[in-house]
Amino acid sequence: MDVGILDLLRRVASAEAEIRLLNVYQGIPIAFPAAIVYVGQNSITVKTERYQLVCLYQERQTYIQYPGFPAIIRARVERLEPQVLQATLTEFEYTREGIGDRRQIRVWPKEGVTGELQLPERAESIRGELADISLDGMGIYLPDNEYYTHLFRQGRKVAISLRLPGVYQIKQPKRYEGGSMGEVNRYDRTQLRLSTIHTPSYGSDREDSTAIKTIHSPEIEVYGIISNHYTEANTRRYRIGIRLQPNEQYRSIVTQFISQRQSEIIQELNALYRLLTRETGALR
Repeated sequence: MDVGILDLLRRVASAEAEIRLLNVYQGIPIAFPAAIVYVGQNSITVKTERYQLVCLYQERQTYIQYPGFPAIIRARVERLEPQVLQATLTEFEYTREGIGDRRQIRVWPKEGVTGELQLPERAESIRGELADISLDGMGIYLPDNEYYTHLFRQGRKVAISLRLPGVYQIKQPKRYEGGSMGEVNRYDRTQLRLSTIHTPSYGSDREDSTAIKTIHSPEIEVYGIISNHYTEANTRRYRIGIRLQPNEQYRSIVTQFISQRQSEIIQELNALYRLLTRETGALR
């Protein structure tokens, strides 16, 4: 650990200034101010917002931003106290990963979305799975083998066609179903998972005063250029990144999809925080 970083954080605490914590949850940047309430020998304790706290629990790390720092700092989460919105951070190091530099919001689909990829010189299309999507780009998972690595090289043009789930909504008769206890029974106290949270699936009725059925969008066709390709470290899946040339239809549908996913993600974060606060004592 760089001891100079801890000295900088100590000065911020003495000035009663706030740092900003940055995490990414399902593609959405989550960045809230945090007050440094204690500086130890190798760690600091911060107080922040509930959404940030859930991200700290999920990722076990965070990134620290402050105008006077030479670079963004990465820190490991050592301890969480959800009831008082506090977390203890340690193992500080500068990072050049470019986190926080993304100009467009990019979201992950809630459910699997497959699409067809077409290269100009090939007659047959190739199926891929949507990894994430924004207004000017998307990531696509492909099988990890030499054939696809050779085909989808950086700089090649590609056409993509797919349907996004849940973009259009129609009113449905209300169905009343019990389910509040299921959330508690599915709660694994050793590790929170998104599967423990009940959020409406695409094509299901929402649990509000007016039931809504969500349906898939019309087929989107958009063109782009492959900007990168790599195997993800966390999933070990091969993916390509595509820089798009979006048309009006694409922008309209994807804007709705991103807005919907943002709302769903806020619901998930609130539900996860409620589960976290049911634990007594600190979480490690």
